[in-house]
Amino acid sequence: MTNKIKKPLTIVLLVICALCVVCLFFANTFVENKLKETLKTLPESVSFKYSDLHVNVFQGMLFVENPELELIEGVNKDVDLNIKLEDFKLKDVSYWEYVVNNTIHLDSIILLNAQISYVRSKQKNKDTTNSKESSKSGGLQDFNKIVKIDRFDLNHATVTLFKASKDSVFLKSDNVNIAFNDIHFDATTAQESIPFNYSNYHVLTDSLRFDVGEFETLSLHELELTKSHWVVRNLKLKTKYSKQELNKVIKKERDHFNIKMDSLYIEQPDFGFKNDKFYFKTDTITIQKPNMKIYRNKLIADDLSIKPLYSKMLRDLKINLTLPILVLKDGYIEYQEKVKEGIHAGSISFANFNATIKNVSNTYVSPTKTELDIHTHFFDTAPLHAVWTFDVNNEKDEFNFKTEIGLLPVSQLNKFTEHNLNVKLEGQFDKVYANINGNVDRSHVDFSVKYENMKLDILNKKHKKNKFLSSVANLFLRNDSDKNEDGFITKSGQVERDKTKSVFNFFWLNVKEGLKLVFVGDGII
Repeated sequence: MTNKIKKPLTIVLLVICALCVVCLFFANTFVENKLKETLKTLPESVSFKYSDLHVNVFQGMLFVENPELELIEGVNKDVDLNIKLEDFKLKDVSYWEYVVNNTIHLDSIILLNAQISYVRSKQKNKDTTNSKESSKSGGLQDFNKIVKIDRFDLNHATVTLFKASKDSVFLKSDNVNIAFNDIHFDATTAQESIPFNYSNYHVLTDSLRFDVGEFETLSLHELELTKSHWVVRNLKLKTKYSKQELNKVIKKERDHFNIKMDSLYIEQPDFGFKNDKFYFKTDTITIQKPNMKIYRNKLIADDLSIKPLYSKMLRDLKINLTLPILVLKDGYIEYQEKVKEGIHAGSISFANFNATIKNVSNTYVSPTKTELDIHTHFFDTAPLHAVWTFDVNNEKDEFNFKTEIGLLPVSQLNKFTEHNLNVKLEGQFDKVYANINGNVDRSHVDFSVKYENMKLDILNKKHKKNKFLSSVANLFLRNDSDKNEDGFITKSGQVERDKTKSVFNFFWLNVKEGLKLVFVGDGII
């Protein structure tokens, strides 16, 4: 190649390189300015602050220093959500789609060590509801861009939710990991309660703690959520106070809770909004090894509020719930009740508690019924099988409860009767059958018992045997002549429900009525 040709060619290449550099500079500058202008047009409810912003068009990169995102709600312009990062970097950003097609398309977003806080305020929710129509102009509906994100990852984030102010923590976790695939946002999704679509999600966190009210906290060791299943491990619901401390802070009787479960597994969860009402449905929920210890001090003033039956509670839920099967495996339940000063609380326990509950829902129509099928050991000893059915749509709250209890030394019942009824029992139940048909007002109970060598002692205030009353009481105990050929005594009775008491108190009144009729007729007990 001659010098005459080399020189012009060199000049052309230099010019082209210079033009490329200039184009790159102007392309980067153009896109940076367009992005900055777009950020200025965010809805009034969104604030995005940053120190600096850099793009590289040819490498498809975006780098933002010290980003901070805030979501503002309510007429008072309070900050609901705040997300802070030291910086974040985006790769494989399609600037061509952004400039030409008005589409923000990101291959992936990875956020590390984010600090996230959210303030949950009833007043702000009320303000937002009242001003919903007027605030639409400042909402996501006015953001006229299409957003596509192939993969979003939030790793090792610290999340804090506050009740109404930043001195009242509702939820806290120091290690939250969230991933979404194929996020899509446009003008149509912006109208929905969940303003974007996605193909899958994965949430993983540990050491999560909720404040569920004035008296209880809920904690868990691990939470994992995906589109196919949700898993909660080592779940605990506990009263914040000791039993003695709780007595000092409550004005009306309230249960003291110590509830644990190894795991809670939810298969095929589905949730969202339909006709502006939240719904949740799933195939099956399985709870492994629930351990429930509940204590109540009856010396505290009664809570005289009306207690609805479970059928009404389900019927009146503010969400649509569809749960075909709920399974409890290998559980333990203990209920303690203190009725007298200076005397230990009486207790009732159920060991090896297994239950299959069908149709826990307020979306089924009659005649579909909710059914609880329970197998357990009463007072850790006697095999117990119970079936409890009711129709959520029956506004009379009619139900049927059948139970069968096997061999039980009645001395086991003394854990409850000695402390709470001042009665000590001797003898043995060979078999007990109870069939309760009831509604919100009253019930009818059919009670059958086969027993041997039954004897009872009436105790005085010092918890000693009252010989006179015990002798009189035993005179009224039914003898063998009252038994059927099969060895059972069968009686029926009526019970009026105390609506200020729980459903379990209602069941107890039916059992108490049955025992009274079987042993002494309309006599002493």
